[in-house]
Amino acid sequence: MLRVLSIRDAARLREFLGEAGYTEDNLRGAMGMKDLPSSRLRNYARLLDQTSEPNCIHTLVRWFWIGISQDEVEAGRHLPQWFVPLAMECGLLYKDGNDLCPEAMLFPETQYIYAADHTKKIDRADSELVLWPNPTSRLLSRFTVRRPSRATLDLGTGTGIQALLAAEHSEVVIATDLNPRAVAFAAFNTRLNGIENVNCLQGDGFDPVAERKFDLIVSNPPFFITPSAQYLFCDNPMDLDQLCRRLAREAPAYLNEGGYFEMMCEWAEVEGQPWQERLAEWFEGTGCDVWGLKGYAEDPADYAHERVRAINPSPEMDSELYHSYMAYYRERRVKKIHGGLVAMRRRTGKNWVFLEEAPHTPKDAFGDLVLQTFAMRDFLEAHRLDEQLLGIKPKLAADVRLEQVFQQTEGGWKRESLNLREKKGINPVIALEPSVAEFLSGCDGQRTLGEVIAAFTPRVSAPPELVQKECVDAVRKLMERGFLEG
Repeated sequence: MLRVLSIRDAARLREFLGEAGYTEDNLRGAMGMKDLPSSRLRNYARLLDQTSEPNCIHTLVRWFWIGISQDEVEAGRHLPQWFVPLAMECGLLYKDGNDLCPEAMLFPETQYIYAADHTKKIDRADSELVLWPNPTSRLLSRFTVRRPSRATLDLGTGTGIQALLAAEHSEVVIATDLNPRAVAFAAFNTRLNGIENVNCLQGDGFDPVAERKFDLIVSNPPFFITPSAQYLFCDNPMDLDQLCRRLAREAPAYLNEGGYFEMMCEWAEVEGQPWQERLAEWFEGTGCDVWGLKGYAEDPADYAHERVRAINPSPEMDSELYHSYMAYYRERRVKKIHGGLVAMRRRTGKNWVFLEEAPHTPKDAFGDLVLQTFAMRDFLEAHRLDEQLLGIKPKLAADVRLEQVFQQTEGGWKRESLNLREKKGINPVIALEPSVAEFLSGCDGQRTLGEVIAAFTPRVSAPPELVQKECVDAVRKLMERGFLEG
């Protein structure tokens, strides 16, 4: 178990690692450590060859990235005298005969360094494995609302990734986890990175924060829908998607008015029930507005194959595990497994739920887009009647562009498609008819929608009532998608 360093020793270690070149840019760039060490990738030989020259940075990489033991005397030649005693004192290294062995991986990412378990622990099926930064944690961090928060909760903190990032805009952060090893890693990481406004607590669900309320709650819970409970960090311990449902229904009680709960999740689509209906039920009566984004959908057979491949290092066990997964899905009539992101905002009044598919998630942070989407949905809910929209002054968003694609034909160029594109959006492209594009050219923020429609109506051969209805419908849809501002 890792032990928290003193503030002074943490600063000393942090500064040394940076000066030695143990940074994301150096490891992933100049040193070529693009992949994690993995028995499945069979890349240990390559990684060891790349770090064969005895020096300081290679010694650190062999311990804290590749995860191999090294002779104490030889390793000590390349490090300051204080390093090994400090690393042993806090649990990063332990002694085995003449060798010093790494107890943790050090994973540099952007401005932080995260201690986590080495990748070899997956092969050993260690149920209390503490995972390193990964695609789901990165996606949740990009999705998170970054505004000042009096109190933030990182529910299921793992290595503390969300907690450290939230500490930058929060007065205080509480980081909780059921796994005591994860709590120890998160506490170690907050101190290692010089962050002092994070408090790490052990416990199940919201139990450690009873009676407290937060402006922001983020969670990357164990959401995989499997019959297995092998890993605490990823395997949902309840039937199908019931853990994520439970969190969605319990979280609002811990939110201040206007506070947000944001979560990565998966949910099942069962025979005879659309996925939207099953997901929407999670939020009934919660007192929250909800934006749900479906990012992917998988057939149970594909899902089972991928999960078995990921957790099982013994190919001879594949068949037994795969058939147990498929029996589980068939018994529960699972047709698809969906995954994505959910944002809930506690608000007094009549609440709304907006669920959509997200074929594209922005590569950059899009917490501001979450706030904009909620604000726009509020606006549209307050302007449900067509007549209410006629007085607004719509304007195309600043990053929206109109694109035309032409195909060469015998007679010249023929337009193949006409699309409106937005750089930041979840649905970044929407196909348009030429007449709609012409109508949108008048949405400059200077005239009311009623005035724009009145100027446009004589250009088309259709009854004015129909033109108005279709124009208002188009504006409503484009505002929903972020292409138009009110």
